[in-house]
Amino acid sequence: MRDRMTRSEQQAFVVSANYEVFAVCIVLGTLVNSIIVIFSADPDVRAVAWIMNGALSLFLFFDVVRRLVMHRRRLLRWFIGEGGWLILLGSLPLPLIGLLRLLVFWIMVRPLRRIELSDAGVTVRSKRAQSTLLGILLAAILVFELSAIFIVWVEAGNPAANIQNASDALWWGVVTMATVGYGDRYPVTTAGRLIGVATMIVGVALFSAITSFLADWFRRPRRAGDTPEADSAARIPSAESVPETLAAIRRALHERHRADQAMMEELSTRLDELERKLDARQ
Repeated sequence: MRDRMTRSEQQAFVVSANYEVFAVCIVLGTLVNSIIVIFSADPDVRAVAWIMNGALSLFLFFDVVRRLVMHRRRLLRWFIGEGGWLILLGSLPLPLIGLLRLLVFWIMVRPLRRIELSDAGVTVRSKRAQSTLLGILLAAILVFELSAIFIVWVEAGNPAANIQNASDALWWGVVTMATVGYGDRYPVTTAGRLIGVATMIVGVALFSAITSFLADWFRRPRRAGDTPEADSAARIPSAESVPETLAAIRRALHERHRADQAMMEELSTRLDELERKLDARQ
């Protein structure tokens, strides 16, 4: 399975390295939630982790569907021979089952050469908008879960608190991060209010970044011919394309070096054979 997966998945990983890293971070989140579910002594904290684990697993199932569509022309080969079944099983909302997806990721990445890893880094840097959006989404998920866990941990033990379970904590986390503030759920302890302040500040920053990204995305031309500068821009390489061009040149040089090295090794082998034959005749 390792060799076939390496040939079919390496290029896909290099092209979409930022998304692959995001998916791995989601898998790591499910593993952390699994540890909380197994070892936490607070039932409300365990409930928050369990609910978040289910939500993250739902995203991983959508990722499986995406991969099935990508490999639809050779679906059985990818699913059976290249570890697709492990990716599917690793997306289930079960404790520590995400280790299967990490195993597939490790098998896929381990054979990559240094130049291919460098190309993956170029992809992350050149697709700055997409990488930034994925980073913001990851930060929002992290802040949302941590705020719900901390608020139910400090509030549930207070008789006067109205945040008493995981459902209340998650609802409070949503409305606080979005700065809606319906007022039906609110912290009454000093520690809970400090958590609320931090959640609001981070929520404002994250939603502002998402809004800025969407505004820039809608303002950007959808096609090259939509702007008067399209003709001149098509002739002048953009700054974002320079790293990709350099990576392609570096890859070509690397392949050329490997071919020359193989030829030199073959010539050296033939020379050694001729010398042995001459020594045998003498």
